[in-house]
Amino acid sequence: MIRRFAIPVMLGALAVGACSTPPPAPAMNAPDDIAAVNALREKFVTTFNAGDATAVGSLYTTDAIAAQNHQPTDTGRDAIVASTTGLFSQFTVKMELMADETMTMGDFAYDRGRFTFALTPKTAGMPAPPVDQGRYLVLLRKDTDGQWRVSRDISNSSVPMPMPPAPEKGKN
Repeated sequence: MIRRFAIPVMLGALAVGACSTPPPAPAMNAPDDIAAVNALREKFVTTFNAGDATAVGSLYTTDAIAAQNHQPTDTGRDAIVASTTGLFSQFTVKMELMADETMTMGDFAYDRGRFTFALTPKTAGMPAPPVDQGRYLVLLRKDTDGQWRVSRDISNSSVPMPMPPAPEKGKN
């Protein structure tokens, strides 16, 4: 008798649970979030061009991953700060970011666009690398303090790699 009663009660509970209202979808493209992501992009450019690796690092989540062109992947804020410190010790940087698409979805967002990246060596006589330009995709997360930060940072150069010199004639 207990079994006959338990099964319909359990099925009824499952049916009620299945009919409950799902949680609301996260807000998409909330104006305040879009403005905050735009401000983060501008702050990123400003701190990068100022050569302040610690300030750049503060714009990333602690578990961020940065995969920059022709560089090893940096995993974690500390690795990103160390890598950026190395760059800034050798070069003065002039970077520009031009957003093509920005979307927020609750506590997550992405920003996709184009970049230009010019390096001026700090060592006299060292030649400057060619100006780089390309595309970027940044995934962002609203951190526990409510601030938007970069969680994943990927860039892709559209400048072709230099071709190796042609072999000299008569030499193999």
